[in-house]
Amino acid sequence: MKTPQETRKLNTGGAFLIQPAAGNNFTSPLFSEEEKMVIGSVKEFVQREVHPLAEEMEHQKEHSRSVALLEKAGELGLLGLGIPEVYGGMPVSFTTSLKVVEEVGQVSEFSPTFGVQTSIGIAPILFYGSEAQKQRYLPKLVSGEWKSCYCLTEPDSGSDANSGKTRATPVEDGAAYLLNGQKMWITNAGFADIFIVFAKVENDRNLSAFIVEKEFGGISLGEEERKMGIKASSTRQVFFNDTRLPLENMLGNREEGFKIALNVLNTGRIKLGAGAIGTSKRAFNLAVEYALERKQFGSSISSFGAIQHKLAQMAVRIFALEAATYRTGQLIDEKTASLEASGVSAEMSEIAAVSAYGIECAILKVFGSECLDLVVDEGVQIFGGMGFSEDAPMARLYRNARITRIYEGTNEINRMLIVDMLLKKALSGDLELLPAIEQVQQELTSIPAEKNLAGDSPEAAIGTLEKLKKATLIIAGAATRNLGKKIKEEQEVLMHISDMIIQVYLLEAVLIKAEKHRTKPEETGLQHIVDISHVFLYESVEKVRRAGQEAILSFAKGEERSFLLMGLKRFTKPYKFDVKDARRRIAGVMIGEGKYV
Repeated sequence: MKTPQETRKLNTGGAFLIQPAAGNNFTSPLFSEEEKMVIGSVKEFVQREVHPLAEEMEHQKEHSRSVALLEKAGELGLLGLGIPEVYGGMPVSFTTSLKVVEEVGQVSEFSPTFGVQTSIGIAPILFYGSEAQKQRYLPKLVSGEWKSCYCLTEPDSGSDANSGKTRATPVEDGAAYLLNGQKMWITNAGFADIFIVFAKVENDRNLSAFIVEKEFGGISLGEEERKMGIKASSTRQVFFNDTRLPLENMLGNREEGFKIALNVLNTGRIKLGAGAIGTSKRAFNLAVEYALERKQFGSSISSFGAIQHKLAQMAVRIFALEAATYRTGQLIDEKTASLEASGVSAEMSEIAAVSAYGIECAILKVFGSECLDLVVDEGVQIFGGMGFSEDAPMARLYRNARITRIYEGTNEINRMLIVDMLLKKALSGDLELLPAIEQVQQELTSIPAEKNLAGDSPEAAIGTLEKLKKATLIIAGAATRNLGKKIKEEQEVLMHISDMIIQVYLLEAVLIKAEKHRTKPEETGLQHIVDISHVFLYESVEKVRRAGQEAILSFAKGEERSFLLMGLKRFTKPYKFDVKDARRRIAGVMIGEGKYV
């Protein structure tokens, strides 16, 4: 039996690197009847209310349609999911909220507007607001009467958010503040009633956070930005000129703003991954439909090997994203329940649980946005010339997808954050990473004892996964040892190590979810899931090997370089199977159903 200390260190982000995959029984999310009804109502709202207005929203000038849909969503109770009933919301699991975001992600024209309102627009008040602030703001935000936006980015402070120049100056003997500054790229700014604003009080080192009402005055907006995509959403600059804020409108404590911003962004990152599932499925289904209809050389292009290869690659990545997103949602729900059982409030339990899995949230942001980019890009290619035409749906999906690699922290920043958060957990003792690294180092100096396992058996797959974890640990450890504090300056090395970590987490989620279908998949009609797991495993070995090799060649020299390359070779032996036929079978199932299965 594990001690409480051991349990704590495993029930936290990053533990997948040192915890055996076999110890996790996650398969897929299980929703209560009430939660299924909620999800059903969201699906109906998206199909009946949002889809028919997608084209009109794309060309609207005043965003009246987006505002009307937001208010309709509020009337249906969809803006308050996960919010306590006392504030007008409906408590649901975190996993359910992810499913809702996925469904809304089917319409990329509306999802940014909805996402800001229900995530970063409400979360700061829900998690860090005083009781008086919650009672004043949450009911109107949940109902859709008030709309919100999140004001963090400035012209000279993007990824380096704490360097912002917006200032809040105490006046009236400390009874109020005067807010002055400029924010940019603010989604929902054009119609927002409430602005969550991050600013420094006088010469503080860290940001503070404030709830600013439009009615306070001193707020002006720039023109709507001319954007590549997400044109249906409002994006403007916001200017504050001696905007007077009552003292009680500070959110949390002074200089807590940076912490609030980071923790809220964790929520936004995993929800971005969930939304990417919905948009990816939408793009995939359109691509399959077109491939079935389009005839060339006397045949449907869906019968061509090159098209089937593309569809299979798209499906494999969607499956991996789905598996990892809902696995993380379950981990967050379990952590939340554990904290609540210990006496922590529901709101603080959830934000603490999401923060605990900040590494996984960043992974899902990176992989989700890049999965979506691949899916829409291949979708355009399958459409051919029509894919490049605005008269077909794929061009808009392509444009709308591109922003996902930028907002909620660029993918480059998130890659470096993944490694940084992992090392901080190791140094704080929250994660027994260093002993695990030492164990792998010792293993490398011994003669390998290989087990003779069937190449396509579950045991062999998990064995390969564990070797990829070892490769990641040994290279991360060597890089940290060699570079020391300078590792933060070696961004290329950090990104290579991050890519290894990302691939390991996704692969573990895929193998665990596929496990229940392995016994007799031919009887359940889910052989394609087993094929997906094999293809993803094959690709993961190659990606980990390539990223590991580039990392080693970037920092190691002489005998150590040879030693690490030898270890990498031992842990990343090619996964040998007919990947072409597996991809064809995967595509065949999707083509047969005419959609993502």
